[in-house]
Amino acid sequence: MLPGYHTVGLLQHDLTTAIEELAALGYRAVAVRPQRGQLAQADPWFGQQILRLADVTAKHQLELVFDLDSSFIHDPWKNRGPALASSNPDEAKLARDWIESWLKIAAEAKACLVTFASGQSNGAIGQDTESTLTCLAHELDHLVSTAHELEVTIALRPKHGDCISTVAQWERLQQWLNADVLGLAADIGEMLLGHEIPLADRLDRNRKALACVYLCDRRTDQAVDQPIGQGDIAQDRLISSLREINFEGPVVVRIEGHSQQGLTLAEQGMQLFKTP
Repeated sequence: MLPGYHTVGLLQHDLTTAIEELAALGYRAVAVRPQRGQLAQADPWFGQQILRLADVTAKHQLELVFDLDSSFIHDPWKNRGPALASSNPDEAKLARDWIESWLKIAAEAKACLVTFASGQSNGAIGQDTESTLTCLAHELDHLVSTAHELEVTIALRPKHGDCISTVAQWERLQQWLNADVLGLAADIGEMLLGHEIPLADRLDRNRKALACVYLCDRRTDQAVDQPIGQGDIAQDRLISSLREINFEGPVVVRIEGHSQQGLTLAEQGMQLFKTP
């Protein structure tokens, strides 16, 4: 596996400097998320930021992951942007176009992976119909085809409350897809929230499609990341399980909401990968 760290836990650091320090700590992958003022396509300095990002990751031979689950980047009053699973076809197309634009950026920046969530369908949670999944699959088939042409890997991240909120629902979605492969970005915190226990068995069952693991720590029934070791997730067991299935992709430590502790948490997170 590739030890990775998510820069959403280092929001008070300059992105390039943070990545330099993560490489020095021994990380081999880094995940970044577009946000206002940093990697936002509307910013006049966006092109320069992408060049700097591509340069620093190439310099340190780091695999780059684009995590597109951004907050307030489309609308300063809305936490999330347009949903790919929306029952409104115009909204779904907006979401698809935005993801597709990032696939092109990922190709230019030599990123190894782009991950995103389905968003909500605008219907009652848990009441998504066959037609909803058919429409979502249509959008995903288009994105998979585009990603294949650009030689970029994409993966869907199940998120609590979304149309695809659990890994089990991701498995069900495969029946609607025409494309051969849609990767799975397994978010351990979201799996815990969805009561997908035991976590390791669910990952093992989907080992062939597993593109990325977002490794965080949370308390049961809470959607807030905790510093590693302060939640209810058996991290050592997860790492051991990923080793047993010979997972070779990025395992990205994410500690969102604790940027004031800076690189100390990144240093602690690196210890997970040094356990026998």
